Amino acid sequence: MKNYSNILPPTPKGSERIETGMGILAILLIIGISYALIKLLGLPGGLLLLAIPIGFLFLSLLWRKPKLGVWAALIMAFLSSGLTRYVAGPWGLSIDILLVLCWLFVLLNNQIKVKWKHLKQDVILLTLLWMLYLVFQIVNPSGNGIVAWFYAMRGIGFYQFLTIPLVFLLFRKTKDIKQFLSLILILSALGTIWGFKQQVLGIDAAEYHWLYAENHHEEHILHGVLRVFSYYSDAGAFGASQAMMALVCAVLFMGPFKKTTKIKYLLLGLFFFLGFAISGTRGALMVPLAGGIAYLILIKNFKILAGGFGAIIIVFCILKYTFLFQGVEQVRRMRSALDPNNKSLSVRLDNQKIFGRYLANKPVGGGVGTAGFWGARFNPDSLMANTATDSWYVKIWAETGIVGLTLHLIILAYILGKAGHRITVMDNNKKKSYAMAFYAAIVGIIFASYGNQVLGQMPTGPIVNMMIPFVFLLTRSTITTTDKG
Repeated sequence: MKNYSNILPPTPKGSERIETGMGILAILLIIGISYALIKLLGLPGGLLLLAIPIGFLFLSLLWRKPKLGVWAALIMAFLSSGLTRYVAGPWGLSIDILLVLCWLFVLLNNQIKVKWKHLKQDVILLTLLWMLYLVFQIVNPSGNGIVAWFYAMRGIGFYQFLTIPLVFLLFRKTKDIKQFLSLILILSALGTIWGFKQQVLGIDAAEYHWLYAENHHEEHILHGVLRVFSYYSDAGAFGASQAMMALVCAVLFMGPFKKTTKIKYLLLGLFFFLGFAISGTRGALMVPLAGGIAYLILIKNFKILAGGFGAIIIVFCILKYTFLFQGVEQVRRMRSALDPNNKSLSVRLDNQKIFGRYLANKPVGGGVGTAGFWGARFNPDSLMANTATDSWYVKIWAETGIVGLTLHLIILAYILGKAGHRITVMDNNKKKSYAMAFYAAIVGIIFASYGNQVLGQMPTGPIVNMMIPFVFLLTRSTITTTDKG
């Protein structure tokens, strides 16, 4: 066969492609689109142009390493609420997009080698069951429609449904757990620093607008004192997250680490505790209380447990029957939580009675997206939207009914029971310390959610969604090969 390669024109390479007709046309097209974006959108259009190549670069990295998407989603869980105060936009949806992209790339990229057998986990089956129940809520006749359902179900179960299996598939090494811990410690410490900035130097213009123009000052300015919220969604979310991280550091401080590492955890724990204190969040007290008790039960140190209960009784008596430290604003708020005539408590109980009457003939609830923020957005005149849920479990009860609440509590109880048992049979080593720290944090958040919607808040919810599978991964070497956990 005759070779014609020597008479064909050479294929243009590198900069030579720009000089071709298609190259010139591409340049003109890029210039035209750029001009149109800047002309129509101004500065945001210019920023969008800068973001496009960065976005393509990130997608190429994500294609090769989907794990990066989970890290990015975790970072956005910390930052999304704060970003909305400076640049308006659906920053929260970035978490959904990142997690969905991770799944797409895992499924489509044949070079990503995963062992699907790792998905044979009891906790994943329970997560799937809960998600199926939420999908069933689409046809709830009392609901606000599929759009309200979509927005509301994300924090209730969708993030969990996406995250837990991804962790079991992609994060199976001890270094992954250490990287996770380092990331949440760094982001939480930055949150504490930003909180102290608000406390000492004051809030900036964007935060001032959020407080007063968007009517958040009544819950964040009490007796002229700022309840610090940092770059979190509110002071309650900030306080609960800081309390959780203080608890994690306290448990790790007790672990078998070298002296410098223990000092690091001690200092960070104290730092996060101060962050919790300036948030003025009473409900977050349950995080170190319940989590600390869980830790003492795990290590079977009943002497310290008895001493801890004694200390709790002393603190209770000081807050309940004395006026010691009354000059400290945070102590005053904690003391008010024990007042039987507390107006906040009375309102909560009254709201629960209202829900009880409304849900009497609705065993599957009023519909996902009918209560709280999303209820107020999509049906502002409804009873569900105008009755505060406050508690996470009241929210679950209101939106998914007694059937949904029962299922939710059974799932949480199963996770705590099985994970706790597996930790107790572990050898005393660093892995057990990580597992106990995460477990104590999960317990603390679950119990604190009785008073506030902590389990669905950013970044606490996504953190717990990663801690749950990490606990099971850390304990996997202590189980038999027939155990699916």
